[in-house]
Amino acid sequence: MDGNFPLPGATVHIQGTQKGTTTDFGGYFTLTGINQDDQALVVSYIGYQKQSTTLNFGSQKVLDLGNITLTPEASQLEEVVVQGTASRRLSEAKALNLQKNALSIKSVIASDGIGKLPDRNAAEAVQRVPGVSIERDQGEGRYVAVRGLPSEWNATTMNGNRIPTGADEGGSRATAFDFFPTEMIGYVEVSKALTPDMDADGIGGSVNFITKTAPSKFTVDATLGTGYNEKSGKGIYSGNVTIGNKSDSGKTGFILSVSQWNRNWASDNFEARRSGDYGVYRLELRDYVGERKTTGVNGAFEFNPSKRDKIYTKINYGKLLDTEIHYKHRVRFDKFNETTETGRVELQNIYNDLIFEFIGAELGGKHLGNHGVFDWSLATYRNEFSYGNIPDRNNNSYYVVKFNQNDVGFNADLIEDRGVGPRAYWDSDGGAMNYFSNMFDVYSDPNFQMDPTKMVFADLELYKVGVMERDNVIASANYELTANDQLKLKFGAKFRDKDRKAVFADEFYGWSGNNASPTLADYREFNIEQPGRLDYLNELNTSGKSFNQVLSTEGMIQFYKDNFFNGNLSLLEDDSELLRNGGGLGRNFNINEQHASVYGMATYSFSDKLTLLGGLRATNTRSIIDGYQFDVTPENPDGILRKVSQTKSYLSLLPMLHLKYVPNEKTNLRFAVTRTFARPEFAYMAPGGTYIAADNEFKGGNPDLNPTYSLNFDLMGEFYLGKLDVITAGVFYKSISDPIFNDTQQGTINGISGVEISRPRNGDNAWLMGAEISANKKFDFLPGFLNGFGMQANYTFTKSEFTIPGREGTTRLPRQGDHLINAQLYFEKGRFNIRGAYNFKGAYITDHGSGPKRDDIYYGDYSALDANASFRISDHFTIFAEINNILNEPLEYYYGDSSRPRQVEFHGLRGQAGIKWSL
Repeated sequence: MDGNFPLPGATVHIQGTQKGTTTDFGGYFTLTGINQDDQALVVSYIGYQKQSTTLNFGSQKVLDLGNITLTPEASQLEEVVVQGTASRRLSEAKALNLQKNALSIKSVIASDGIGKLPDRNAAEAVQRVPGVSIERDQGEGRYVAVRGLPSEWNATTMNGNRIPTGADEGGSRATAFDFFPTEMIGYVEVSKALTPDMDADGIGGSVNFITKTAPSKFTVDATLGTGYNEKSGKGIYSGNVTIGNKSDSGKTGFILSVSQWNRNWASDNFEARRSGDYGVYRLELRDYVGERKTTGVNGAFEFNPSKRDKIYTKINYGKLLDTEIHYKHRVRFDKFNETTETGRVELQNIYNDLIFEFIGAELGGKHLGNHGVFDWSLATYRNEFSYGNIPDRNNNSYYVVKFNQNDVGFNADLIEDRGVGPRAYWDSDGGAMNYFSNMFDVYSDPNFQMDPTKMVFADLELYKVGVMERDNVIASANYELTANDQLKLKFGAKFRDKDRKAVFADEFYGWSGNNASPTLADYREFNIEQPGRLDYLNELNTSGKSFNQVLSTEGMIQFYKDNFFNGNLSLLEDDSELLRNGGGLGRNFNINEQHASVYGMATYSFSDKLTLLGGLRATNTRSIIDGYQFDVTPENPDGILRKVSQTKSYLSLLPMLHLKYVPNEKTNLRFAVTRTFARPEFAYMAPGGTYIAADNEFKGGNPDLNPTYSLNFDLMGEFYLGKLDVITAGVFYKSISDPIFNDTQQGTINGISGVEISRPRNGDNAWLMGAEISANKKFDFLPGFLNGFGMQANYTFTKSEFTIPGREGTTRLPRQGDHLINAQLYFEKGRFNIRGAYNFKGAYITDHGSGPKRDDIYYGDYSALDANASFRISDHFTIFAEINNILNEPLEYYYGDSSRPRQVEFHGLRGQAGIKWSL
């Protein structure tokens, strides 16, 4: 303890022996196998003076030492205790001690460290860790990736249990963290080399979010903030209350934390569609506004009936409600009429609620024996995605009302037909687009104007998706035995029963009323000027002044009420994706999985300098996959839909070896060889598919897919320079077998040979290699106020090679960017703290095309700069201010290279200020 603050990761050992351990995240430890000859226990912690405690068992078999209080080194943590308030540097001490004393390669972030930056959800909290990057949605962190590998190839866990996913498209195993506010997090562990007692379905590594537990003393914290989103021109509001306590006897303790974050948001986006050549056949101008509401609840209770036993419960809840209003103008160059020099513009009015909801509960215990520790847990989790009651509770959907206007004037100078239809070509080299200067030249014709009287109703779309994944039960048990002073053995088992259900339909309705199709002007009372149109894409020195009339949200709902139930609309069967017409088969499925694992591992200390950890984990996966088959044959030209089911089982044997060498107190050298795996994506496993006899083609899933395996080699050095300064450097290599890709080849379906079959399958081997370096340094050697400055920085380089059968040459793995950079510059002194953080991720491939590099879709280089400042105005009150996305760089996707953009999006700045109160 530091006063009343627990110190996790402290080294605890019996003086003169190799008996020892480290404190857990609550600052507790247990040691077994101690005898009467053991006289003194020594506790050490980076930044603190060593503390020695005399052991006197007497007739007791279990000795409770109570709180052991450490004193900070005056020269290293002179600000640790300021009138009962923990120093801002305490979080760094916690993280470094946990990292330093771990037997495996990991990085740790403490909750008070997360609070130093304006990171508002769990994904954003880990983006500063070496080798970790995130993918964003509407400017906010969503998916987490480790060491340049796809997010679905990494394990993301809560309190050691894999979190079920709830992605809005139903097929991925990657967890979206929009719903998970940072106020729920106590610690984050990023393990880059796994140990046998961890779930091993993470090729890149594992990110474990440890929720907050009962504090060591009565605690009440409250935060209230308000701010502004520059792009939306509207407000941001946040609040959090945490209360916790532990009884005087230490037998019971609890914590309850509730957080709410409401923010108005907006983004300006354009998307250029290309097919068959470099010309653009459709340009989409997308203007988003909306409001997101994130709710988080974390509760934990513990009961310690004796010195040997602990029982605990944890409950976690997270919800993201995203109300989205989206106006999309699609400029159709492929509809260009060369004679009249006009084309079509399509207006889409879009309104929906996206709901992500997570709930989890865990009951567990820890029991101390004479020579070992037994722990167990039972947990259940559910993660669900759905659309809200728009346009009504019977048709929850992504709701779209569309109008078309023909004969709109285009700039004909940049439109050509090179044998594939009219396309827009910006430059003579084949369509390169410098969107900062000439993109809007294409429709600079003065006749390019929207007219509500000419905007004719096209169709109404109800895009329906529902996804639910449940871990019905997760049961685990572990026993760690201290065999002697040098050897510890650990055994365990884990079972998970999981199901994943996905439903999908995309329904299109056309006009079938007695009167002519309505125009936008017919709903004039609901026509509004497009929100934000005057500053649409103002980063490109343009405006959306031409886009002046759209439907309000009330108008969209009124259109539905007037026409959907009154016989004016009829289903366009051929345009819709429905099960009955063979549509969306890979997105309608039900999968039940059982994961059963056992492991054994041993930790052997050859000396106080060299430790070996080794073992084997065996995981059996059994999947029962229900889907659909749709066959169109001459005998059944309308097609026949039937249910299909298939079972897939496989056993994964995963040996792991770690070596830790400590040549001196300030140096760690680590080496690890591990085998890990990634299960196939849910959507890839969906059985069945669609067979079209006339084309002799089949498109479907592949339940026979094998998992992807990786043999991982890691070498890491850590150099602790004192005063919480550290340098780490390492290299890693991954040999990957059976990666999955989408393939087309000849085969047999339903007894028919020579069918062109398109579905995912396991491919050739791949590899990834890389290096990372990080450094933390406070410039306390400088004179005066300058010694309050400090920096943290890390850089990761990765390179990969991947062969896609049937494609010439090699490419790199999806989502593998060559460069990751994180850098922070801060000033901490007395009551004041200010910090700026820069984040960069290099370009990577998101989707491999079927042809040359120009068909590959890339996510472009991305840089972000965020800042936070706080000032402690009294013992209990701190004011803060934060700002995100200072650089406002565009998020880019492109075909082949950045001169041919596919999607470009701007999110603007956002920030807030507020006050924190702590008892």
